[in-house]
Amino acid sequence: MEVFLNNIKIDYLDLTRNKKIVNDELLLKVKPEAKSIILAELEKPEIKLTVKIYNKAGKKEILYKTRFIVDYVLTEEDYNETDGIVLYGTMINKMSSTGRGYDQYLMENFYNWFNYSEFNWWETENSELKNSYLQACFIWNHGLYKMSKENSIMKMEGSLVKNNEDYFCYLGELFFGKRGFMGNGLDSLHDHTIDVSKNNNMQKFYLHINSAAVLEKALGTGCFFRSLEILKRTGLNIYVDDLAF
Repeated sequence: MEVFLNNIKIDYLDLTRNKKIVNDELLLKVKPEAKSIILAELEKPEIKLTVKIYNKAGKKEILYKTRFIVDYVLTEEDYNETDGIVLYGTMINKMSSTGRGYDQYLMENFYNWFNYSEFNWWETENSELKNSYLQACFIWNHGLYKMSKENSIMKMEGSLVKNNEDYFCYLGELFFGKRGFMGNGLDSLHDHTIDVSKNNNMQKFYLHINSAAVLEKALGTGCFFRSLEILKRTGLNIYVDDLAF
C-alpha cells in the first residue's frame, strides 16, 4: 500500500467525518524528517491525495485519488503528535476503485494487510467494518476464481454466524482462504458463482454445514435456503447437519 500527497510519499492517512461540522479532519502520518516538506505542501490551498494498493495477483490499483481543500493546519502547539499532522478542510473524491465515496475502514483493511495483520470477522459486531472488509476482499481477489485443492472439504460451523455479514465473510474464507470473497449478498453470490464454476470442477468440492438451525435463524429462512440453492447450482456437494442438500 502506498499513500501520496502531491507525489510525496507518506505513511498513512486517517479521515474523520463529523456530520455536525462542515470540515473533514484529516490525520496524515509522516516520518519526522519529512514533516517540514509536507507542511510546505500544505501551504497550498488544494492538495492531491492518492492511495495505491496491490491485489492478490500483484497488480497495482488506485484505490483512491482525491482532492483536499485545506482550510487550516494544526501547529505543533495545537497538536502534539510526533509522527502526524492534523488538518481541516474538505475531501472531494475524484476517483475510486469502489465507485463509492471515501471509506476509512477500507483504508484500514489494506493498511493492516500491508502490515501483515489479518481481520477476524468473528471478533467484532461492527457491520460497517465487516462490509468494508468484504469490499476489500472483492478488490483483493478481483478476477481470481481458481480454488485450491486444500479447500476441497469445507466445514462451516453455523453457531459462529450472527448475521449476513458474518455468513459472507465465512463463505469467502472457506472457498478461498483468508481474504477470500464469495459475494456480499445473494445477488453478488449468484454473480460470483458463475465465474467460480467456470474455473473449477465444483463436483470435487464439499461444503458441510453444522448447527444449521442456528445459521438459518441468523440469516432468515429465505436467505439461508436461497444461498444454498445458488451454491448447489455450481455442482458443489452440500451437506446440512450430515444430510445431503
